[in-house]
Amino acid sequence: MKHLRLTSLGLALVALFTTAPTFANSWYEIELIAFSRTTDKSLKEQFEAPTAPLKTSNAMDLMRPLVQPAVADLIKAIPACAPTPAASDATAPAAVSAPVSTTTQQQIQQLLSEHQQTMQPVAAAPADSLDVQLDAEPVVASLYQLNFQNCQMEQWDADGQLISRALSAQELALQLPAPAQIPATFTGDGVERDNAYLVGPDGLQLKNLAYQLQREAGKQLLLHTAWRQPLVSGRNSRSHWYAGVYQNEAATETEQSIDLMQQVQQQLAAVQQGQSSLQLWYSPWQFDSLVQLRLGRFIQFDGTFYLRQLDDANQPAQIAVKQSARLTLGQIHYLDHPRLGVIIQVKRFTPPQETEAETL
Repeated sequence: MKHLRLTSLGLALVALFTTAPTFANSWYEIELIAFSRTTDKSLKEQFEAPTAPLKTSNAMDLMRPLVQPAVADLIKAIPACAPTPAASDATAPAAVSAPVSTTTQQQIQQLLSEHQQTMQPVAAAPADSLDVQLDAEPVVASLYQLNFQNCQMEQWDADGQLISRALSAQELALQLPAPAQIPATFTGDGVERDNAYLVGPDGLQLKNLAYQLQREAGKQLLLHTAWRQPLVSGRNSRSHWYAGVYQNEAATETEQSIDLMQQVQQQLAAVQQGQSSLQLWYSPWQFDSLVQLRLGRFIQFDGTFYLRQLDDANQPAQIAVKQSARLTLGQIHYLDHPRLGVIIQVKRFTPPQETEAETL
């Protein structure tokens, strides 16, 4: 009888340890809403300003391929540029991609041409030459053009020979300029992937809540998005999220003068309150954030948020907000701040292929 009890205990332990990895590396769906509030002049609290840019170098960025795609992102839809499938996948059906539009092709060619022009060597006249230098005819080098039929960079040399080469790593990393503004509701195609991906428009579960926020006076919806990803127990998962207006260097003179006057007022107010006289924008986006999730007995949430504001000269031009919370699966958590609100929900997600495997 004792032997039977020990065997039962052993089987229980085996079952526990065999099921633990499944729990420790599961898929989750995270939905995030961020909104700003109008300044409350009655508040006496002085908010903190950021002291450095967000450390996003090793953070997941699901927005960049859609917001500011690189050449490597844009050519994925070109069949000739797609990676060759492995021999074991020869029988698998080929992925069908939407054809590259004429506008996208023009954007790619413009990026590649501008990059080549910046790489052109500039011939300098000898410094000790006293001869009068006549303006020489500029030498225009032939630029490579991307052939979308074979995904090769091609040019004709002086002898009429066609030269071709593959895209370089620098050319693949070239990015389109950032848009003037990112829409508040941000989703992807929702296509299932092996790693993290954005949900599609139908995947947002908190639409009614976001709609209510948009209708409330004094609130501006900054970002509403959702994504799916695996979380590994004991490891941090960091992701980068941003939205709103992009403040580029090509602002109009009027906008620059208004911003300058506002910043001068903010500098004076900061000095009077004993703060540093230097207030900088550490992000070009109206809203910028770094979200960290850690899976354990609960899900630990840590977020750093930068919010730009220009309507209160007594506050920094950019506000830094840090929030932490222990999240319960399935519950809607609200993180409050006088100028910024964040709503987050984390739920378990079962990929379709796992559901099909369980039914077999």
